[in-house]
Amino acid sequence: MVVLPRGGAREVGRSCYQVETQQGTYLVDCGLKQGKNGQFPDLCGLEPESINAVFLTHAHIDHSGGLPVLESRNLLAPDAKIICTRGTAALTHVLLHDSLKIHQEEAKKPGRDSRFTRNDVEDVLARFEPLNGYRSGRVREHIRTQDEDLQYCFGDAGHLLGSAWVTLEASGRRVCFSGDLGGRSAHLHDIEDPPSADTLFLESTYGNRDTHDSFQDARTELYNTAISCIEEGIPVLIPTFAVGRAQEILQIFRERWRTLPEETQEKLQIIYDGMATDATDRYHAYTSPAYINESVMNYVENAADFEPFVPEIAQRPSHARDRRELLTSDTAPIIVCPSGMLTGGLSPAYLLELVENYDEARILFTGYQAPGTPGYDLQQAEGDIATVSVSCWPISNDFDENFSSGEKMSSEETDGPSTYTLNVPTDWVDTVSGLSGHAARNTLLQFARKVDANHVALVHGDPENQRPMVNYLDGNVSADIVTRAAMHSPIPVYPSSENLITVQGEDDVAHSQAEIRPADEDDSNHVTDELTQDDTDRNGSSTSSVDNDMEKPPEERIATLSGRIQAIDERVS
Repeated sequence: MVVLPRGGAREVGRSCYQVETQQGTYLVDCGLKQGKNGQFPDLCGLEPESINAVFLTHAHIDHSGGLPVLESRNLLAPDAKIICTRGTAALTHVLLHDSLKIHQEEAKKPGRDSRFTRNDVEDVLARFEPLNGYRSGRVREHIRTQDEDLQYCFGDAGHLLGSAWVTLEASGRRVCFSGDLGGRSAHLHDIEDPPSADTLFLESTYGNRDTHDSFQDARTELYNTAISCIEEGIPVLIPTFAVGRAQEILQIFRERWRTLPEETQEKLQIIYDGMATDATDRYHAYTSPAYINESVMNYVENAADFEPFVPEIAQRPSHARDRRELLTSDTAPIIVCPSGMLTGGLSPAYLLELVENYDEARILFTGYQAPGTPGYDLQQAEGDIATVSVSCWPISNDFDENFSSGEKMSSEETDGPSTYTLNVPTDWVDTVSGLSGHAARNTLLQFARKVDANHVALVHGDPENQRPMVNYLDGNVSADIVTRAAMHSPIPVYPSSENLITVQGEDDVAHSQAEIRPADEDDSNHVTDELTQDDTDRNGSSTSSVDNDMEKPPEERIATLSGRIQAIDERVS
């Protein structure tokens, strides 16, 4: 078994890992790296109809957003399936249709090409074969295959409804993919204990942080801040991720609003809007013990409330007219809607209305704000006023006629949203830390110890977070080696009985890399997998066997590594 990262190596986004067995080619995740110039996995070298199945850890777009591209490029075998939990399948349906809208808008811009179509989205969704809960199985239960003994196991990752870690096992080798690990939720289960494996691909989003701020304290801070504003007649905008975070936030208000004084209850107006409504519907549809923790399930049963993620007073507007009425009512609203970084969805339109029509408001960020986004610009602004640009369709029909709080820029596309430059008081902006759905490295360490692999390869993390994570794990886990996976660098899954070492190439300045191989393997018969290659570009030349193998295409290196593993099997047996 050999694994080839095609995305998600030394970066956050476009997670995608090719798994080669003796009989088949598989992918674990196929995501999109979101941002100004969204990137899909690098799929070069894959033959048409060569992928036998995709194992999807969860629905977030950085793990699922590239699936339509597989369909567009005809890389999936005719009977290939997308294997995941039912919760993941339901949420991915929502997210991929939303991603299509964004992709279509982006493709209209000069120099941009469309990478997939609506038909590709529908066709790839038709391939989903969801599992009942978290379970183990064999790939031949889902696809026609000859002599394939690949087994899989899905376990609860505690990150999102239906999220999972996944193990794959074939020919006596087992590899574990952590997916995104959580354990920080008021309604999800804790992370399920994984089985042992030979190699672990471990997420490292917060590899530089031992622990997060208290989750419970963050919930209380968000609630108290929002309620204090409402009592003073100040509207609150909570830009949020539609899937996962929106439900966590709405649940806080559902649990606590009835404890408020009657006078405050009468003032309370909660709006949830945009894709958060569709996602919340999916959460309610899959509120079951398979995905939701005992505390929430007990509430559902005892209260006979089958919509536990929204307070009964919450409103979900369907049309612009409804939004205008809610915004012009006598009570200041609490608005929960995507996008979390003010880059799309309805949150920019609500911000536009608040800046134009209110003397004071609050903007509460609860998640990471990427550089280059309006959310980041608001967070980092100095002085009394932050000038930010947002793109949206205004909620009010006559908004442009009366707009006086900034400047409207001309739209590149006549049928696209307009861009507005806004002047936002910086004292409107606040950030609540501690609500992250990603585990910090103490939890990652515990997961790695339970897997007990002889090789831990870090993925899904920025280099500045991964480097301290390597040092943190080294000596704290029983693994022979801890490395940072690199793009297009084949990673052989060696048996745990092998003692693995790193061997430097001869030209360390040119390549600055190390090979991972069994300690007792002959030096003349090894191929690098670049697992510790530095982020700097390679330059210069070398005649070492390590360097020469680096120049081979990934598929050729995979074949070579497969041969080496087979030779080890024969030696061991």
